[in-house]
Amino acid sequence: MDRKYQHSFLILPFLLWFFFLILGPFCLIILTSFFTRDEFGQVQNIFSLMSYKQLLDPLYFDVFLRTLLLAASSTLLCLFIAYPFAFYLSRLPKHVANRWIALIMIPFWTNFLLRILAFMDVLRFEPFGITLVYTNAGVLLAMLYNYLPFALLPLYSTLEKVDSSILEAAFDLGASKRQIFLKVLWPITRSGVYAAGLLVFIPSLGEFLIPAIVGGGKNFFLGTFLEHQFLTSHNWPLGSAAIVFLVLLACTLLPALKNKTKEALT
Repeated sequence: MDRKYQHSFLILPFLLWFFFLILGPFCLIILTSFFTRDEFGQVQNIFSLMSYKQLLDPLYFDVFLRTLLLAASSTLLCLFIAYPFAFYLSRLPKHVANRWIALIMIPFWTNFLLRILAFMDVLRFEPFGITLVYTNAGVLLAMLYNYLPFALLPLYSTLEKVDSSILEAAFDLGASKRQIFLKVLWPITRSGVYAAGLLVFIPSLGEFLIPAIVGGGKNFFLGTFLEHQFLTSHNWPLGSAAIVFLVLLACTLLPALKNKTKEALT
C-alpha cells in the first residue's frame, strides 16, 4: 500500500469521530437554532431568526456577561496559581515531581459530583470566617478546585522541557528576574499557557453543576440557562442559538486575547 494512503488510513478513525460526534451534532444545533416553536411548545421546521433576536434581550445578555466573567476569572486564577507551582515542580527531581502530581490527581479519581459536595462541606466551615456557601466567591473557588489540574499539567509538561542552563545563562548575563521571565521563559512556555488557558476556559463557559450546587442556583449562568431551555421550558431553538452564539464568541475572543497578551509582553 502506498505510504500516502497508509497515512490517510491512520487518520480515518479520528475523522469518523470528528464528523459524526462533533461536527454532525453541532450542525444539527445550528439547524435547530433557526427553527420556531408553536404555542404548544413544539419545535416547528420553519425558518426564523426569532431565537437570535431573543438573545438580544438584556436579560440574556446579562447571563452571557456573567458567564464570561466567571470563566475568565477562573482561568486567570488557575493560571496565576498553576504557573509558579508548575515551575517549582519542573525544577524538582523527576520522582519527587511525580509524587506531587499523584497527590494532586488523587481527588480526581472520584466522581465529579462527589468532589463538589465534598467541597461544599469545606465551605460550610466558613474558612477565615467568611460565608462562601451559595455565593459567587464560593462558585469561583469551586471552579478553581476542579479545574486547577487542567492548567497545572500542561504547564508542567511545558516547563519541564526548559533547560535550566538557559535561565542560568540569562542570569549570568545580568538579566533581572522580570527580564528572564518576559524575554526567556515566557516565549518558550507561551504555547503551554495558551493550552492550559483553553483547557480551563472552554469547560468553564458551559459549567452547570458547580453554579447550581455551590451557588444554589441564585445566579443564572450559561450552563443553567441551557439546562432550563432544553429540559424545562423545551425551547430548543433558543438554547441552540445560545450555543451557536457562544461558539462564535469564543472563536473570535480567544485569538484576540492571544494577540493582546503577546503585545503586552513584548
